[in-house]
Amino acid sequence: MSARETRDPAATLQLTRADIGFAAAHFSVLEARAERLHGHNYHVSLRVSGAVRADGTVLDFAELKHALRVACAELDERVLLPERSPALRIRESDGEVEVVCDSRRYVFPAADVRRLPIVNTTCECLAAFLLDVVRTGLGDRQVRLEVRVEESPGQGASAAE
Repeated sequence: MSARETRDPAATLQLTRADIGFAAAHFSVLEARAERLHGHNYHVSLRVSGAVRADGTVLDFAELKHALRVACAELDERVLLPERSPALRIRESDGEVEVVCDSRRYVFPAADVRRLPIVNTTCECLAAFLLDVVRTGLGDRQVRLEVRVEESPGQGASAAE
């Protein structure tokens, strides 16, 4: 028996579909300067690496698609705000969210906002956030996850375990 036959084979699954992503508005604070409020149609993809199980799969693609779609649905058609940003003051009252950054002040309906436990709404931070959400959705499966978020084709970031 060869060395390859004595251990579990491993494989990497790639889930990249045009129908998985979210549309959202945001502004990032880069080098102490806030961008203008704008939006993207984000594309999100997932790589999953792990041992091939006895049934010949690492995980069922249907389970992966579901976990990724649930994660994206949290952000879809929302204004994304980073709660941990030292540059923003965020206050919620009477069904509204007020955001102050330097001389700019925004007021949004609370139902249109998704406050995220991140420091910025960059692709890097969004990928890490989605990685955590997908991991929670998949539970303690013995796989390694990598999530990629693109704000435009070929322009994005990945976060991996």
